[in-house]
Amino acid sequence: MTRIKMCGITREEDIRLCVEAGVDALGFVVEYPIDVPWNLDRKKARELMRAVPPFVSKVIVVGDDPRNIIELAEYLRPQAVQLHGKEQLSLTEEIIAALKKKEIKAIKALRFSVETGLCAQPEGDPIEAARLIEDTGADALLLDSVSDARPAGTGRSIDRDMARRIVQSVKIPVILAGGLNACNVAHAIASVKPYGVDVISGVENPVKIKDPLKVRAFVKAVQEIREH
Repeated sequence: MTRIKMCGITREEDIRLCVEAGVDALGFVVEYPIDVPWNLDRKKARELMRAVPPFVSKVIVVGDDPRNIIELAEYLRPQAVQLHGKEQLSLTEEIIAALKKKEIKAIKALRFSVETGLCAQPEGDPIEAARLIEDTGADALLLDSVSDARPAGTGRSIDRDMARRIVQSVKIPVILAGGLNACNVAHAIASVKPYGVDVISGVENPVKIKDPLKVRAFVKAVQEIREH
């Protein structure tokens, strides 16, 4: 059964909307090193995360600075930390080891450039890159698109055939992101067969606020394919 994560939560009403729609996990972008529309400071993130009900997972999306990542994990106590920056593999392994000591899961993003279609970090063959991330001890792998202008939330899809091959090549759960919306998520799930899907800009209005109609339509589309 494909799980649903909605990312870029910035308001308490977003939490209520997503939970009522049937979302499994909520993502909070916290003190991300690049300016993005969804960035929260740790105090605001903790305030929002306290409003998340039981049985809905809380994920913080962070990047780059290992000391800050561990501090945020300790302060916010999420179920999972999503490493979505330019962390080198050796550093990723160290961060994940520290998180495991705190019994916090780690999700590592493998991002593909919308300009070139190539792996942005780590560079090279995507299958090999996915296996190297698996070897760091990551609990899950997230596939996403990245552009020169934005590290996530690009609204651009990644190559579905490559995503399917990655799913088939690693043993850890693979979460599909990048350009998903209510119109294409069912086809993406059927093509890739990921453990979960992650959406941000595909359920928002032009001012980066969660759109109730888009949120509900996205969840409905995933639920319908679950039933087949």
